[in-house]
Amino acid sequence: MQFSAWRWNRILAFFGGFGLFVFAPWSALSPALPAWTIDVLRSVPFGLCVYGFTEQPRNVIAMVPAGTALGIGILALYRAFGFGLF
Repeated sequence: MQFSAWRWNRILAFFGGFGLFVFAPWSALSPALPAWTIDVLRSVPFGLCVYGFTEQPRNVIAMVPAGTALGIGILALYRAFGFGLF
């Protein structure tokens, strides 16, 4: 396999997503933001890691973190209005 034939966009997406997932909790934003926003922002590195592992196109993989963020956001709204789902 030639070096130029590697899929660099997927390799960089995986390592970038893994780096963000590991180092984001120690960033300066963690104490300043509410806990639910940190959970929503953690879906982005997860999507990058999934994109690095799969052969699916970008627009399909973009639905994974978008759906995760939407679900976490809706759950946070339910909790804010006093509905106890979990």
